[in-house]
Amino acid sequence: MTGLFSHPSAAPDLPGERPDLRAAVSVPTPADHAWAGLTEHLHLWWPAGELSRWGDDSFFDLEDNALVETSAQDDENVWGEVIGGDPGEWLELRWKHAGSTSTTVVRLEVMGGQNGTTLRLTHTGWTTADPQATYDFYQEFWPEALARYQRFMGGS
Repeated sequence: MTGLFSHPSAAPDLPGERPDLRAAVSVPTPADHAWAGLTEHLHLWWPAGELSRWGDDSFFDLEDNALVETSAQDDENVWGEVIGGDPGEWLELRWKHAGSTSTTVVRLEVMGGQNGTTLRLTHTGWTTADPQATYDFYQEFWPEALARYQRFMGGS
């Protein structure tokens, strides 16, 4: 009868999941123009002042299957690597967090409709091991970034 009063061993302290971050905007353009604004003209609306390793003088672009930030001194930082997509419809990036080894996944979907196009963003793969401040930052950043895209595309 050994162990009659013993307590069960504690479960391992594994990170739990955090909810996905979601944001969406509608723009008054056909889906092909919305896609071009998202992928080919990203440097014209991306909020470098909000998410940059080097500040407002940085240039963001989708190049060589990655979202790359280039500083005024030509230093480069890869924020996201393209891991999937269907041009004109959706794009998925393995997202790298500055100063962290953590990665998550950002999915962007363009859905054309009768009155324009909707861009939906889902940022998944968050765990409780990810710093709370990073999660909170992106919770605010994505709606602001998509609002800039929306204004660039002529939406309100």
